[in-house]
Amino acid sequence: MEGHEPVRRNRLSAPLGTHNAVLSARARAHFVKDFPGPLSIKSVMEGRVAWKSGGRELVVDRDSFLVLNQGEPYSMEFESRTPVATLCIFFQNGFLESVSASAAGQSIEPAAAPAPFLGRMHPRDDRILPRMKAIATAGEYDKLWLDGQYLELAHDLLLLHSDFVRRVNLMPARRAATREELFHRVCRGQEMLHADPTIDWGLSEIAREACLSPFHFHRAFSRAFGKTPHQYRNDLRLARARRLLESTDMTVTEICGAVGFESAPSFSALYRQSFGMPPTTARKLSNSR
Repeated sequence: MEGHEPVRRNRLSAPLGTHNAVLSARARAHFVKDFPGPLSIKSVMEGRVAWKSGGRELVVDRDSFLVLNQGEPYSMEFESRTPVATLCIFFQNGFLESVSASAAGQSIEPAAAPAPFLGRMHPRDDRILPRMKAIATAGEYDKLWLDGQYLELAHDLLLLHSDFVRRVNLMPARRAATREELFHRVCRGQEMLHADPTIDWGLSEIAREACLSPFHFHRAFSRAFGKTPHQYRNDLRLARARRLLESTDMTVTEICGAVGFESAPSFSALYRQSFGMPPTTARKLSNSR
């Protein structure tokens, strides 16, 4: 805009954590080792990236995002034949706390730090991922606009916390601490499904990852996410199929197998049910753009 100096991507004037920052990259290889950064949101615009934190591998693609808490060390490494595009938001230390205090109508001094619930992989939502995509496609940023995006993302994280509390309270346990532990265990199974939804995992294998019995895991997962593990995995497969229909020349049959379905008619029926049209129509619409 006239009269405003645009903010260029990745132009850092001070260490991360001393200010809000956007870091975007598009590369075939990248490496980070045990970096204890500030509170951050990691998203992937193209490809897939596995971050490692707390002994877990957290796979992120266009249908998920990762939040890491302040001081939570993480590593990541990838090598890909095709470029992988990432966009990460790093928050100034204390920024979320300040937004939380303001949203609660408290004093201008930051409130106590929120509980470190956020540090995990989160599935696609209607708030954070669309905002991350808007930042990724904006090119150079007007500083005032970007500052507004930081505030909105911080508010989105607070809403994510509210959603977390709601989901925890749905867990089938009496004690609050038990409900929270149960939800975290269920999330391990969720992360397993996101890591590779094409694998035909059995319920007992996923439940074992969550350190729960199959019955207990199935019931808790369904309450936490509103879908059975089978339905959740199918949705991940269908989202990947939709991306392949839009971005590749693979046939519908090839895509059906590539995302983990064995039956083409079943795949087409599920695709129509989810997106309102069969995959053949989606391919024609994609080719006409």
